[in-house]
Amino acid sequence: MPKRRRTSEEATDASGEDLISALPDAVLQVVLSFLPSDETVRTCVLARRWRHLWKSTPALRIIQGVVMYWNAEEMNSFVNYLLLFRDRLPLDECEISYTNPYGLANEEYSEIFRFANMWIRYAVSLCQAQVLKVCIRNVPVYLMCGNSTLMSQFLRRVELTGVNMWKHSLDFSSCPALEHLNLCSSAIYGPKISSQSVRRLSITQCEFNVNTGSRICISAPCLVYLQLADVFGTAPLLERMPLLVTTFIRLGHGGFGTCTHEAYGDCDECFPYGGSFNYRDSNDSVLLQGLSGTTSLELTTIDPDVFTFRKDLKQCPTFSMLKTLLLNEWCVAADFGALVNFLQCTPILEKLIIQLRLEKLPRENSMIETYESYNPAVQLVLKHLKEVEIKCHKEDEVVCQIVKILSTFGVLSDQIDIQVIQKAYVSGSFSFEQTEILD
Repeated sequence: MPKRRRTSEEATDASGEDLISALPDAVLQVVLSFLPSDETVRTCVLARRWRHLWKSTPALRIIQGVVMYWNAEEMNSFVNYLLLFRDRLPLDECEISYTNPYGLANEEYSEIFRFANMWIRYAVSLCQAQVLKVCIRNVPVYLMCGNSTLMSQFLRRVELTGVNMWKHSLDFSSCPALEHLNLCSSAIYGPKISSQSVRRLSITQCEFNVNTGSRICISAPCLVYLQLADVFGTAPLLERMPLLVTTFIRLGHGGFGTCTHEAYGDCDECFPYGGSFNYRDSNDSVLLQGLSGTTSLELTTIDPDVFTFRKDLKQCPTFSMLKTLLLNEWCVAADFGALVNFLQCTPILEKLIIQLRLEKLPRENSMIETYESYNPAVQLVLKHLKEVEIKCHKEDEVVCQIVKILSTFGVLSDQIDIQVIQKAYVSGSFSFEQTEILD
């Protein structure tokens, strides 16, 4: 016969003492807070003492579990009654997570989150949640999230995945304690993302104003960390971030525009996927100007024909605090001009890393021009540059030209470490397991 599961009243040690019942209610409520809310409610049948414990758990978790087998009406009814009967005590965390496991375009899945904004307002405004996590995947109509939904003096961290933000700004000025903001796989159609308090901002796999032609502005003056990876649409305007320390920007396929003309981004005919750069109206830097105060900067593209960085370098600011810089093959496209321009704007640079996928370089026949086209007399001597790493699949003419250009900036050959990477270049970065160091 199968063993019968013991109830909490039967959970005892060898001496016969009930260890679980010995725990105070506050501890049991913390333990319950790690469970999905539907499972937390089920604990009310364990024993008389557990009947009301679920009402005071410091977390609300509406996540995919047994609820995935409910229809929309049953799920909405359960969550609404859960909020109605729960004690209105402060929440440490509110998590809403659901994935349509079959990817079906069924209207019922859209109905599942018909009350989602109300659930979020309950957690954030009424229960003072400090952490909000929303993750909606493969649902035909994503959650709509507006400014009125996210207003709290207590919110410290927000993570939004699969969320649509339409027409209005994503303004967190009413969240003065917010320090961490993560946006992933979301559609952002609005004029601005702003926060005076956020210190760490991560935006990955998001759409910016696709098919609208307008540019979104990102204003976060207290940022110390910025990640902008694999996003597409119209390039955002980054306002000044004077406290920025670490910056990672990777443009994916179709991200912010490509150019196939010989001018390679210097023409007026090129537009990004889904909109224009509006460069015709202004030569101002869009991305780089706001990053000029960072100390560590990584600028890479998966598609080497993306010309966003090259356009920005026309009005490149001085990176007066930059000490570590990582670039990939976009910086040597066409005529090495991007690399030269960047080096001229980094007076205290200490470490330079260049990653090259030589088989991926754009228009190889037209890109190799001699470095003598740049006048060494006007080059800045990089007195602080002590370490240069060039990671490549083979040492060829491109690598030799980079070495020659670096020499015009006062970089000696013994400061340059050329590493031939034997393994494949994956997802915009190298695997460093097999590396041959060249003298």
